[in-house]
Amino acid sequence: MLKLVSRRCYSVRNAFKVFPSTFAAGQWSWDVDLRGLRKEYRSLQAQEHPDTNCNSDSSRSSELNHAYQTIRVPLLRAQHILKTQAGLDLDNEAGAQNIAQQDPNLLMRVLDVHEELETLGSEEDVRRIALENRARMAELNRQLGEAFGRQDWDRAAQLTVELKYWTSLDRAVKEWEPGKRLELHH
Repeated sequence: MLKLVSRRCYSVRNAFKVFPSTFAAGQWSWDVDLRGLRKEYRSLQAQEHPDTNCNSDSSRSSELNHAYQTIRVPLLRAQHILKTQAGLDLDNEAGAQNIAQQDPNLLMRVLDVHEELETLGSEEDVRRIALENRARMAELNRQLGEAFGRQDWDRAAQLTVELKYWTSLDRAVKEWEPGKRLELHH
């Protein structure tokens, strides 16, 4: 079995194919059993990592890491599904900006919350913003599940761009310090 695994070709073109036990026939899915994915990832990594298998090279282990992170993180998973299933590359900033411009209020809402975050003076207020943002992101994940289920690529793209903004705000919340200027990456 070890020879079969070490010859397996991990393709970052379709991260779902890397985990055949979690995704039958490499079929993409928005809904992911994260525990099952982690278990399969760890099993494959035990077979492929150069520290545990002297016949393996680090590129396969690295590709496995990349595929795992791509599926594990909702924003990356959404971008990957859109790229592989609908040919929409939201890693391309111009494409993401075109989609964001369809909802001109989105950027204003994000900037308002970001500005509020910069003016906060207590960790309690920051926790409130963080909880509100997590609730927003959870709702976006739910809506993405519906859009992907219908293969409504346009709606999924809009929601993914919105998720990208709120994920950036989530990072800013984690980096918050009183009086520190925060960078909003999108």
